[in-house]
Amino acid sequence: MPPQDNLGNINTVPQQQTPLEPPRSFRLMHSPLALAAALAVVVVIGAALYWWYEPLSGPAPPSKTYVVGILQFPQQTDAVIAFQKKMEELGYREGVNVRYDMVRVSPNPTMIEEFTTGVDRMISERVDMIYATFEHEAEVAIRETKKYQSDIPIVFITRFHDPVQFGLIPSYKSSGSNATGIATNVPETVERSYGFFKEINPSFKRVGIFTDGFLVPGIGNALIAEVRKQAPKFGVEVVEYKTSVPPPEAEAEFYRVAAKIKKGDIDGIFHVAGHFFEVQEAGESELAIRLGIPMEAPNEDLPNGGMFSYSDEASAAGAQAAVLADKIFKGTKPADIPIEFNAKTELTLIMGRAREAGITFPDSMLFIATNKYESGADFPEILHERE
Repeated sequence: MPPQDNLGNINTVPQQQTPLEPPRSFRLMHSPLALAAALAVVVVIGAALYWWYEPLSGPAPPSKTYVVGILQFPQQTDAVIAFQKKMEELGYREGVNVRYDMVRVSPNPTMIEEFTTGVDRMISERVDMIYATFEHEAEVAIRETKKYQSDIPIVFITRFHDPVQFGLIPSYKSSGSNATGIATNVPETVERSYGFFKEINPSFKRVGIFTDGFLVPGIGNALIAEVRKQAPKFGVEVVEYKTSVPPPEAEAEFYRVAAKIKKGDIDGIFHVAGHFFEVQEAGESELAIRLGIPMEAPNEDLPNGGMFSYSDEASAAGAQAAVLADKIFKGTKPADIPIEFNAKTELTLIMGRAREAGITFPDSMLFIATNKYESGADFPEILHERE
């Protein structure tokens, strides 16, 4: 007998099946009202998560606030401002993750002592870096950190001295210490300036320069030495004006000496920065106009006096120094950062003063000049923000 199913011999006729209906709870979940409610819950939870985690998606808060001690003469204010602006571009925002501790001293007989006091305080307060805008401030910072065996990094700028000859570093490749920086090329600056004097006046033979007694000792001595050294190469005689009066009488003494200089005595004036008479460049400029001769001055003094300048752009040096500071804050040791030359040296002409002196700049200078200003008032505002 063939096998039987469980229903025996009953014959059944298949019936048409109706689709299974979902459970009532499932129907309720998929109703328009339920979907809207679920969406609202998702939105609320998502918003809460967004606001909870949003700070993590933006810039991370600084892990610390860096303190940068700044040593400067007022004449280097543009190098300070440029440093701070570049630091901000690199992510160091003042009041957020960087603070600046400023020590500003005008050139004077006690300036080294004043800077020393400032550096000693910075060392005791353990600043994260010292930025020195001139070789004399750098010398103080290097000496004092060595004295107190401090490893606080130093970034410096030099203006009128070679950093090796000045004793800041043993070589351009490495300082071997806690310092690095931006250097000026003094020989090139003097050589090009002599060349410009010759271009203005091919018969240029005598250059006047105010030296001993008019200048704070040490600031411009290397520049003066280079002016003397290169003079024979250009067939030029250096005429020096000196005095023995005490510094408080420097202004009156300058005008007394200047009044005795006659047309034909000198063919040009080479101005050296760092003088006891604070705006001596203005007095020298008046003298040059009276004598009808050209006057060279460093870029930082040119707003007040002089007709042309071929020198480092202090703002560019300040920006370069900020890049070095950023490298150090990110872990590079100063000794591993070679000394750089200032990336920007430029020729600037003051057209109005030259015209007053009866001087016409040759096309060779007009063509390569980076800046041509009618007067000192036309300089970028950054050079007028000195206090």
